[in-house]
Amino acid sequence: MFNIFCDVIDNYGDAGVCLRLCRDLTKKNFHVNFFCNDLIALQKILSFQDIDNSLLSIKDWPNEENYESSTVVIQAFSVRLPKFLYTKFKEDKSLVINLEYLTAEPFAEDCHKLASYSNNIESFFFFPGFTNKTGGVVIEDFIKNLKKNENNNVDSITLFSYENPEVKFIFSLLNDLNKHFKIHVFEGKPLDNFNLQTSNHLKVGKSLQIDNLTFIGEKMVSQNKYDEFLSSSFINMVRGEDSIVRAMIIGRPFLWHIYPQEEDAHKGKINALFDVMKLYCSDKDAVENLRILTLKYNGFEQNISDFNFNEFIEKWIKISKEWSDHILSLGSLTDNLLSFVNQKICINHEKTR
Repeated sequence: MFNIFCDVIDNYGDAGVCLRLCRDLTKKNFHVNFFCNDLIALQKILSFQDIDNSLLSIKDWPNEENYESSTVVIQAFSVRLPKFLYTKFKEDKSLVINLEYLTAEPFAEDCHKLASYSNNIESFFFFPGFTNKTGGVVIEDFIKNLKKNENNNVDSITLFSYENPEVKFIFSLLNDLNKHFKIHVFEGKPLDNFNLQTSNHLKVGKSLQIDNLTFIGEKMVSQNKYDEFLSSSFINMVRGEDSIVRAMIIGRPFLWHIYPQEEDAHKGKINALFDVMKLYCSDKDAVENLRILTLKYNGFEQNISDFNFNEFIEKWIKISKEWSDHILSLGSLTDNLLSFVNQKICINHEKTR
């Protein structure tokens, strides 16, 4: 059994990553207790299958009376837990794993699977990532099947972002192509930001046309439904960790609005991603152009007026497919995690014999 703990910091992203891992573990016949401190946010991305899943128990933060021990404990994204839990982990001799944030930065390879000692227990770092020296990302069979759908809608675009004035620049690039695009803007921060930046009042279930672009207000949907949106779109403008991973796996052109950090630390994460992409994509110049466009979208590049968007599109499609194939070749984080768990449990058994 797995106990997974998640402290929701930005609505859906942290919970979304954990939920995908939980769901995938249950499909491999493991019972999972998912402890989340924001069940309201979590409810918005649950599917009926999650609710009916007998191997998945979604719970609020536990107390000393109702905590159920487990063989494996996963602390997601530097979560801080009540002190009594660390005592319980030690008493139960649980294998404790620190699931870290996704990054392409070199330290992820260096620290992956290393032991850590804090709160009077031993735990192990497990880094998602984009090379075979990391844990990869969660890849379900469902998403593999969606990737096979090559009939993507050439006029459909998804928009899922934080507050970002640079969406107006992207809209202008798309409008200059002189093609009609339907842009699906999801409720919450993406829709609020769209209305703020364009001085409109688009609502969920309504549409609005501006020049060659039709904007459609979409409600928040389950993860499976969101994956379907991504798989049938021409371009996916995504944010954070969970949605960028899905867009990458799908293999459509993606534009990433990364979670902003103090002192512009997120700029290093953007550059690290494209440094790795250049190793596995055949068109290095196209990767550099995507880096420039992504930096602009995140507010770092001020002047790219000579960017030839129309010429870039076909190259963007090609490197997106190559990058997807590379990520799939690394195997799923779920399987890589289970392999590590089995290895550590076997070692512990040998020590106690």
